[in-house]
Amino acid sequence: MENKKTWTKSVLTNLGVYGIGHFLIDATSIGVLFSLSRVYSLNVAYFFVLLLLYNILAFGLQIFIGIYVDRYQVPRGAAVFGCILTIIGAVLLGIFPLFAVIFVGIGNAFFHIGGGVISLNLTPKKASAPGVYVAPGAFGLFFGLFLGKGGYFINWIFILLLILLIIVIFLVKLPKINYNQKKARKNFNYFELILILVLLVIVFRSLIGMVFILPWKSSLDLLIALTLGVVLGKAFGGIIADKFGWVKVAVVSLLISAPLLYIGINIPIFGIMGMFLFNFTMPITLVAISNMFPGKAGFSFGLTCLALLIGALPSFTRFQNILNNPILDFILIIISAIVLFFGLKLFFKGFNGKEIFE
Repeated sequence: MENKKTWTKSVLTNLGVYGIGHFLIDATSIGVLFSLSRVYSLNVAYFFVLLLLYNILAFGLQIFIGIYVDRYQVPRGAAVFGCILTIIGAVLLGIFPLFAVIFVGIGNAFFHIGGGVISLNLTPKKASAPGVYVAPGAFGLFFGLFLGKGGYFINWIFILLLILLIIVIFLVKLPKINYNQKKARKNFNYFELILILVLLVIVFRSLIGMVFILPWKSSLDLLIALTLGVVLGKAFGGIIADKFGWVKVAVVSLLISAPLLYIGINIPIFGIMGMFLFNFTMPITLVAISNMFPGKAGFSFGLTCLALLIGALPSFTRFQNILNNPILDFILIIISAIVLFFGLKLFFKGFNGKEIFE
């Protein structure tokens, strides 16, 4: 990959602000969501509907928000608006549960796109910065879930933190953002195939992440270690891939993660190591898609999140028990490695060491 960019003070500052923001937004959203069953004593069926609604809003809307952000060039505005909507959702926690879920779901989508566009432009065409931006979200999900289910979530604390985040966002100078939207060359024969292959890998990763069960996660200490493995995998996956090569790092990490996760069902250390490697591909697939749509970082980020939603949906159906099969998951990871190998090989062949765009 070309166009190296050093980790300047500006890059680190933006990553710090939006990475922490990602953590806060996810922690607040999930904290609100899982506090509802405690506050209102919701029955299982109704809470299931709210959980599904949240995921559809938080992930399904991002592609449309991304198109809007790309067109009007307002990534910071989207991030701030996402904070405001999430604050409203947190306020509504003890008043209107349905509207609380709607507001935090939409707010989550807006912030993800705003921060995502900025992160994709911090180290252009490279996987490093986007991986670091996305990574804290996993810990935010864990923290919000822990607080919400345990009855420890205090909405006004997160409201104050989000207000502070909004102020800080306006104080941070934005990076130079590429809004120059170019079209793929007509003779670029692999475009659609590459897109399908890379998105398929994202769908598989989401599906496996939702249905793969590690029984020992009931231990809080081990669950924290597992979450840390996910966070570090996403954060370092892009950095390592940029240094040693996307194809090599993506494929090898997936192939090694498959047996580790299989063994890790009963042996926690292997499961944690497997999940660490399994998440290496997240920033690689995200930036590969983004590089295929120059000037459309919001659309690209939203497209990958739509793939995540598609992969997660089977876990909300009766097929969840069928899919929760260690051998099947092992096979899906191996298939993902093969698919990603060909997808990235074609990706670089399409680039041929140069831009594939006019």
